[in-house]
Amino acid sequence: MFPNPFLGDRIDVYWIVGLSTDIRHATDILPGARPSGDWVPTLCERWIRLPFPTVAGRRPATEEILDQCPQCLEIAEARECFGVLWDF
Repeated sequence: MFPNPFLGDRIDVYWIVGLSTDIRHATDILPGARPSGDWVPTLCERWIRLPFPTVAGRRPATEEILDQCPQCLEIAEARECFGVLWDF
């Protein structure tokens, strides 16, 4: 990924609930940069599949999942990343 010239030195990670998982993992892959169903790496070196978009007018089923992978959290804190919860 190309660095964002507007963020300065800030590192963003996106907390995503992958398909068939029940916990959020952090990834530095910008949501929307890869197609739904694609495999993306997480900070804890697991691979998750990106979920498919929620139908307009409905709320994402993953919205209520707030549990975060402890390994991803530890790595994100060590790197001083700015986290964003992302639901599709």
